[in-house]
Amino acid sequence: MTKFRKSPNCPLSSDLLAYQTNKIPNKEQERITVHLRFCEFCAAEVEFYAHYPQSEETIERTEIPPPLFELAEALLSNKHKDNSLLKRLFNEKEDSKFVDF
Repeated sequence: MTKFRKSPNCPLSSDLLAYQTNKIPNKEQERITVHLRFCEFCAAEVEFYAHYPQSEETIERTEIPPPLFELAEALLSNKHKDNSLLKRLFNEKEDSKFVDF
């Protein structure tokens, strides 16, 4: 079973948005069309843009702050109910009660 996420081979989100709005060169459009046949994540992203049009406004890229990245990583990797990373992030003791996610 493949994981539902972007891989290093996936186009950037900005390229997928340009693809969905037909604002991309033909050669790049063909490459993305082929990619979408095999990548459910990118296909879902393009479908999302079709239903929820994005603003034309350019947003500056910034790095995610390390504490926020750690929290997101802990929440997203919590599929086996291992709360140790979350407990560490929230400075909870291992034996204290913790809300199960």
